Amino acid sequence: MASIDSLPPDQRAVLELVLRRGRSYDEIADLLSIDRAGVRERALAALDALGPQTRVPSARRALITDYLLGALPERVAAEVRDHLAASASERAWARAVASELQPLASGTLPEIPAETRSRTRPAEVPSAGAAVAAASPEPPAAPQPPPDRPSSRIGGAVLLAGGAVVVVAVVLVLVLAGGGGSKKPATSASRTPTTNAQASPTTTSTTSTGAQVVAQINLKPPSGATSPVGIAEVLRAQGKIGIAIVAQGLAANSKHPPNAYAVWLYNTPTDSQILGFVNPAVGSNGRLQTAGGLPTNASHYQKLLVTLETQSKPQTPGQIVLEGALTGL
Repeated sequence: MASIDSLPPDQRAVLELVLRRGRSYDEIADLLSIDRAGVRERALAALDALGPQTRVPSARRALITDYLLGALPERVAAEVRDHLAASASERAWARAVASELQPLASGTLPEIPAETRSRTRPAEVPSAGAAVAAASPEPPAAPQPPPDRPSSRIGGAVLLAGGAVVVVAVVLVLVLAGGGGSKKPATSASRTPTTNAQASPTTTSTTSTGAQVVAQINLKPPSGATSPVGIAEVLRAQGKIGIAIVAQGLAANSKHPPNAYAVWLYNTPTDSQILGFVNPAVGSNGRLQTAGGLPTNASHYQKLLVTLETQSKPQTPGQIVLEGALTGL
């Protein structure tokens, strides 16, 4: 049996987001821009590592994993709960795994029932295929970027609103470690930006996942206006440097004509490097959140920009929406 701390960063990240932050598989898939199946695979692998050796079939362990992580529809969850009551081996495995998960959980895990008096197997136990299908609905369609938009090299994707520093560290560790599914990896920023903060000095603090917050960069409009406003955090994880950005008060992206927000490293218009487009687009709430790795030459640049682009392959920054001095590299 492994311990939570010995799990690979991507598996531990998924468990932290489910148990500590209350995220569903679908929400984590959107948050990380990976397939829902990729999220579930990490959860299954983590609980298989945490649990003892058992003769419980893998399909049943998968259902118990989904049950303990609250990922089943109520009808299927009730059937799994009934089956646990009738199966001593499944119940023993579930209890061993739950004891490892509970310290990570912000609340109580789903009930592992006591043994039923009747040893008759429940009449309606879902088949592995039916139960997995019930547990794995199709994720909602993601918003589409403007036509011919290039892939984002920053792995940019908008995260769910809110969240704490632990969420930044968890998902950025996953991104920098190279975890992901068929979609581009992504992560999030964590704080609500303020209008009167100054750029933080280059100091280092360590989050609960081992990611180091190296510096905070406050992002403001070049005009000096108080809105929009944003912050970026420079983080070090897995021996690599990444950046997480959150901003609010931005205009929603348009499809007709199409435009998109982008992130740049900048010295001058001819000495700049685009990190990528923010995808999905900024919606009516005006909130932008994105993050990912930085290139090895990032220290060459003096500024971090958020721009509004109307071209699919901009050679120089478009309209500068937010900017800040690049520190911590």
